[in-house]
Amino acid sequence: MFSKYFTSLNAAKKVAYIGLFLALSVVANTVLDLDITPQNKITFTYLIMFLSAYMLGALPALFLGFAGDGLGYLILPDGNYWFYGLTLGLLGFTAGVVFHCLPIKGKRAPLIKAAIAFVVCYALFTVCLNTVVNYTYALVFLWGGAVNKSLWVYLVGYLPPRLAIQTAVFVGNAALFLALLPLAERLMRTGGKKKGEHFSGGGEDPRPTDGEIS
Repeated sequence: MFSKYFTSLNAAKKVAYIGLFLALSVVANTVLDLDITPQNKITFTYLIMFLSAYMLGALPALFLGFAGDGLGYLILPDGNYWFYGLTLGLLGFTAGVVFHCLPIKGKRAPLIKAAIAFVVCYALFTVCLNTVVNYTYALVFLWGGAVNKSLWVYLVGYLPPRLAIQTAVFVGNAALFLALLPLAERLMRTGGKKKGEHFSGGGEDPRPTDGEIS
């Protein structure tokens, strides 16, 4: 549940990486997000989750998603619902499992795994789980606990416009992740514990050519 690269680091570097990604997660949850509606926002949290899952592993990404959202609320307590942080952490965890547990090898393995992670996370979280979470948010915070609309009526009226916005947000985050993937690969090849030791995302053997993105 941790990447080979992350487990190779000494304690100080592990803490530094966790602190860096936690800070990025908090910034993404507070400064860089743009609320369109109470339940729709433009955010870069998906990008942080994919990067942390790729470089650090599933369990660190789970922690960073939940903790980043929680700390963001303490800094800017507006519109927070802890289920959002939980689903964000689960998205990072799922991406980490795909990156580091699927037995896919070769030069293009990171790209193949990224494509799989995008599809799985979009279907499970953006389409399914986050939609249900948004319904419970409306039930608790917008309707005061009264069921103004059934889940199915809510879905018919709410899901299409929400998905239009969130699909664009997800695709934008995925594109940014792919753009930063070569940089992440370079960091993992050069920042290992021992000089000359190479690491690639996705749980592959630490060989110089595997996982390299050109």
